[in-house]
This record gives sequence, C-alpha cells and structure tokens, in this order.
Amino acid sequence: MALEAAVVAFAVGALPAVVVSRFDFRGRRLVTVLALLPLLFAPYVTAGTWTVMFSWAFFEGRHALAIQHGLACSPYLFIIFRVAAARIPSAFSELAAALGLGPWQRLLRVHVPTYAVPVAAGLMIVLAQTIGDYAAAERLGIDTLSVGVHNLWLASQSSSVAAIVSVVMIVPAVFAVGVAAWAATSIISQNPIPPAAAAACRKPLARPLGWGLVGFSLLCSLPAFWIPEALTVRWAWIKWDRTRFAAIPGDMLNAAGTSLCTALVVAAVCALTALLLRSGGRSRLAERVPWLFLSNYFLPSLVLALAFVMMSADGSLGAQWLGPWRDSRLLVVVSEALRFMPFAMLPVLDALRRTPQATIEVARTFGAGPVRARMVAFAGHLWPALLLGCALVFMESLKELDMSLMLQPFGYTSPALKIYAFSRHQNMDRAAVWVLITQVLMLLPLLLLCWRMDRLGAPGHVGSGQSGGV
Repeated sequence: MALEAAVVAFAVGALPAVVVSRFDFRGRRLVTVLALLPLLFAPYVTAGTWTVMFSWAFFEGRHALAIQHGLACSPYLFIIFRVAAARIPSAFSELAAALGLGPWQRLLRVHVPTYAVPVAAGLMIVLAQTIGDYAAAERLGIDTLSVGVHNLWLASQSSSVAAIVSVVMIVPAVFAVGVAAWAATSIISQNPIPPAAAAACRKPLARPLGWGLVGFSLLCSLPAFWIPEALTVRWAWIKWDRTRFAAIPGDMLNAAGTSLCTALVVAAVCALTALLLRSGGRSRLAERVPWLFLSNYFLPSLVLALAFVMMSADGSLGAQWLGPWRDSRLLVVVSEALRFMPFAMLPVLDALRRTPQATIEVARTFGAGPVRARMVAFAGHLWPALLLGCALVFMESLKELDMSLMLQPFGYTSPALKIYAFSRHQNMDRAAVWVLITQVLMLLPLLLLCWRMDRLGAPGHVGSGQSGGV
C-alpha cells in the first residue's frame, strides 16, 4: 500500500514540480496552486467523504486508501522537487548532450544521481505517512501498523504491552534517521550551485505540452480537492440550519491557538538550534544531532501519543512534575511540536548549510554583537525557510487527529475531533462545517506557500536558491 501511495505521490507531485522549475508555459502558477490544494484536506476527511457519497466497495479498500495517501503526500513532494529542481542548473543535461549522451544515458547518468536525494526524501515522507496513519485506516476498517497498536492496547487494557511493541518500532526509525543524517552531512555538497543559472535558462515549453500538464494537474486535483470540496460545501449548506453557530468562534480560536502554540514551540527550537550550531566551531556530530527530530515523524503518531500517556499516567514522575498542567493542552502542543518538527527543522538545517560562516564574521567586523550578527546573516536565507516550515506545521497541527484523540484533556475540543466524531457515524454532512472552518484557518499559510513556490528560483530574487529549502 505504501508503494502504491508513493507512485501516486511522485506522479502527481514530483513530475509537475520538475516541469514548472525547468520550463516556461502558460498556467505555471495554476499548476503550483493545484499541486498544493490537497494540503487543505486530511486523508481521514477524504476517506469519509468518498465512502459516504459513493457505495462502491473500491472506496473502502486498500487501493483507495493508498491513492488517498498518495494524493495527500503529493504537495510535499511538489515542494521537495520544486526546491531541488530550482537548484540544479539545466546546463548539466545540456553538457551531457553536447558530450554525445543520448536521452536514456542522460537520464541514468545525470538526472537519476542529481535527484537521488529528493527521491529518497519523498519516499521517506510517503512511507512514514502511510505506515503511521491511524484515522483514515480505522475509518475504513483496514489493518495498519497504527491500528494494530491501538487494538493491542484496547485488547490488553495495558499500555505497557503496547509500549513494548512501540519500542521495537523505534529501532528501525532511528536507523533510518541515522542514515539520512549521515547522507545529508557527508554526501550532499556543503556549497551547492545556486539556481541562478537554472532560473535564467528556463526554456519555453510547447503549448500542447503546457496545456497537457495543466490538464493533468487539474484532473489529479479532482479527487484530491475539488470533488471533496464540492461535496463538503453542499453538505454544509444542507445542514446549515442545524449548525451550532455559537460554538464556532470559540472552536476556531481554540484550534488556532493550539496550532499557533505548536508552531511557536517549533520556531523557538529551530531558531535556538540555528544559533547554537553557528555559535562556535563546526562538527559533524553537532550537525547530525538535530536530525534526531526526524525520528518523531517516522514513528506512528499513536506511538508518540502512547509515550506521553505513559509518562503522564497517574502516579508517574511526569504527572508529579506537570501537576495541573497535565490537564491542559500542554501535552497536545508538545507532542504535535515533536511530531511536526521535521517540517521546519529540515528546511532550517538546509538553509543553515547554505549560509556562509563568513557572513557572520563580516557582521561582527562591522560591530554587530554575537546574536545580532547571526540574525543579520540568517535574514535572507534561514528566516524565510523557518517561516514556511512553521506554516506547514500550523496546517498539519490543524488537521492532526491522533494526538488530540489520545491526549485530549477534559473539556478540550477541536475541529478535527468533531470531524472524527461525526464521520465515524457516517455523518459527514454534519462534519462539513468543521471541515470548512479548518480550511479557512489554513488559507493564509497556503497562500504564503503558493507565493513562495512561485517565487522560488525567479531571476533577481534574493536568495532564491538558498532560502527555499522547505
């Protein structure tokens, strides 16, 4: 199922990203917007929408779930390959052609090694998302790793049994993260070629091919966004008179506050990491330690939630330390921050690697203090990456269900919990209003992301290659 999702994600996300980066054609911005629109839907929402609207058994099977996960992950692959393609000059392929290499030889000897890192990163994201999913799989009744851990917990009525299984799962996650950290700090060049040449040499694409790509993107966005969105708006209109409007402002503020706190925690950790990594001598060990945050994403969210449940259980040391904070949204915020930290940490590390140490030294020479010198040096490279990373964290926090479901304190509510409560009883029409509320809250970060992806690699754009590592 994970491999099926990967094929869908690469076809829908990676292919348009490379074409948008390499060619000029009418509809480039439209392709970018269409590729990012699936961010507005969580897989468990689309799963509920399709199964409620259509009675075909296909929509309740593994293949449908794989397609939904692939479509949900395609925006992340679009971002990864959009950034990667903007940094790779087209002169590489042209030079290989001038040396007599044919199309297939250029593909194997130039393009495959060049895009090996984004391909690996994309595969890791899709596999982590598909294997760790609980809400959509549980909604369709499909046994996945997270569903199995949850069922084991419920059947044994012991968190210790599920914890043992979870600890076993940590080992391969840490190993994968270790390999990724080694590759990023040892294999990838510390001084990559800026994308100015790639942006300046963008070639015009034949009109039929350009419109063909626009049509392909529009076709892929139908099941990923437009059809579920149309059904959601229709259901919200039908059930408008049964909606409790008095609860909407409070729920919106509550959801936005939780997600904003999560994004701020992530921003603080990433900024502190950047300052510490540039506070003294550089070492490979120091550069690889922040990559440990990536293991939180590879672990199923239920495993992370289970760890917090055990640490804050009655009579535990964590419960004594937390005191009354245990019954607040603190556990939800911290667990979500750890879960989604890679969405901001990896772009920050990527931008940090492309920020020359000499810029800090120059700022110090002109009288800036240690902290101010780093703030000035990071202004054009690191802060834009951190901002967009936190925007992704904010959006994912709004859609997050597993941690909220497991760690919610008494009286806690969120649109995701209400969507889940209605959808599990086939009442997607009642959940439609809360889906739209979530999308309204995600609209500003989505617009920011679309603007940044459109500007990435543009000629004359300051730091176009260095600051776009989202």
